[in-house]
Amino acid sequence: MSHGDSGAAGSRATPPAAECQAVQTAGKRKRSGTGRRPRTDSRRSRGRSAQPKPQPQPQPQPAAASLLMDIGGGRSGGGAAGAAASAEMKPPPVVRSKKGRGAFCNLPLLLLIGAIQFLVIYSPAIDRYMVMITKGKPGFPSLLLDGRRGFKLVEEEFVPEPRVACDFADPRSDVCELEGAIRIRGSTSEVFVIAPGGGGAANVTGLGAGMNATSWTIQPYTRKGEARVMRSITELTVRVVPAGEAPACTVQHDVPAVVYSNGGYCGNYYHDFNDNIIPLFITSRHLGGEVQLLVAQKQAWWFHKYREIVDGLTNYEAVDLGGDAAGEVRCFRRATLGLRSHKDLSIDPRRAPRNLSMVDFKRFLMWRYALPREHAIRTDDEEEVAGRTKPRLLIINRRSRRRFVNLPEIVALAEEVGFNVTTSDVMSPPPKTASGAAGAGTAAGDEGHARMADASALVNSFDAMLAVHGSGLTNLLFLPMNAVVVQVVPLGRMEGLAMDEYGVPPRDMNMRYLQYNITVEESTLSESYPRTHPVLLDPMPIHKQSWSLVKDIYLGQQDVRLNARRFRPVLEKAIRLLR
Repeated sequence: MSHGDSGAAGSRATPPAAECQAVQTAGKRKRSGTGRRPRTDSRRSRGRSAQPKPQPQPQPQPAAASLLMDIGGGRSGGGAAGAAASAEMKPPPVVRSKKGRGAFCNLPLLLLIGAIQFLVIYSPAIDRYMVMITKGKPGFPSLLLDGRRGFKLVEEEFVPEPRVACDFADPRSDVCELEGAIRIRGSTSEVFVIAPGGGGAANVTGLGAGMNATSWTIQPYTRKGEARVMRSITELTVRVVPAGEAPACTVQHDVPAVVYSNGGYCGNYYHDFNDNIIPLFITSRHLGGEVQLLVAQKQAWWFHKYREIVDGLTNYEAVDLGGDAAGEVRCFRRATLGLRSHKDLSIDPRRAPRNLSMVDFKRFLMWRYALPREHAIRTDDEEEVAGRTKPRLLIINRRSRRRFVNLPEIVALAEEVGFNVTTSDVMSPPPKTASGAAGAGTAAGDEGHARMADASALVNSFDAMLAVHGSGLTNLLFLPMNAVVVQVVPLGRMEGLAMDEYGVPPRDMNMRYLQYNITVEESTLSESYPRTHPVLLDPMPIHKQSWSLVKDIYLGQQDVRLNARRFRPVLEKAIRLLR
């Protein structure tokens, strides 16, 4: 075939490229309405020259399109038809499928990916925020997987800025309030305060002169001024250290701790309340039971005897600090070392949390022991009528020294004045059975607890109390408000001591108080010493010499024989105070 014949054949046959273009053009016309002439906007063309429509930039032709053009047009000298077909041919537009874009343009999926990345990157910051708003408890973000630390609790990572506020200037007790990351190891009596950035970074205030702000000792007992008893009290060592030098936690507590000693005068009825119970009430009552007691030198029988009181102050079993295993480390966010003590057997509301007072303490005891009487009887000013209830007087009859020698005479005098009188030592143990056991069927550990329940109920039923100075007067705590307390002060210049220990507390509890100071003739010491002896004439040199000598002579060798004629006005005033 000649070149002319091949050119003619090329002009008659439809090349493959032209067919593809025709098909695409037909499809476009079908979608846009084939055969319809686009409507011209006469308003746009009216009054101005027509603007030429911008042409799209030529796209590079794919290799496949070039090959088709070579075949259809015939580069080896194709005819005019091939050249025309080649000129009309345009590259097909590249159209991206919506399905192809969906993998990376799905909005919910992108939001999910972004949220995961945010939590992973910023989880340490979220941890700190959650600790602040949950008061130290880890939140959900604390358990997120972090590539740098894996699954770790925030308690092990976040170290808050510590704050230590101590009071070593108080004459009754030393106290330190700790906040931050606190770790207590009972087996070594050590308390660790973790300071971020290294030891010494803590904010420590209130230490005594010359004390080291990174390490000091404290004895958590409320008889600070008595060197003899303080020698037996456990000493705690407080250390401010970086996290790397503190022992690891074995027990994590979610409530604050109160650390104190149960030693000293533990077992003496007065000191049980004065040195332990009332200071514990001041220090922990405002926490509403959410406090963990850590007790050095813990006496199990003591906690059993006063369990109503202890259970009213904490919702958790008290921990024997000295009984912890060697590796036990208890971790807290807050801790108080030592108990606050204001004055003898009383509370100063101005210094107590939430202005707690002795009236609050009395009502606390009424609640814990279910005592029915809040107020004492009120008598009339008129003459008594037959059958009217008389006010009840409880006379504490001590079993040891400082007893009433003429007790029957005192009882008769009180009844003559108008009282219904009962004598008791209140805290005496139950009578022994034939087998010799106290209270058959009662375990030894339950004896003190049963005596407390009986004593509180007994005392609460009276309107007035009479006793010689001694621990028996501690029972005034269970008297109803408006009751009258009469304290007989023995010989020995003990008026000030008697007023501080048993004169101030009744007034702080809305009760009335009367004090009777005996004469030399009313003391049995007058039978043991000549009238000119310094023991009778001037006890002050003995006070200056030593308290032990005072205790031995005036508290340990003396009984009381009241002068009925001299004592009668005191009882008459007591019954008037109940009106």
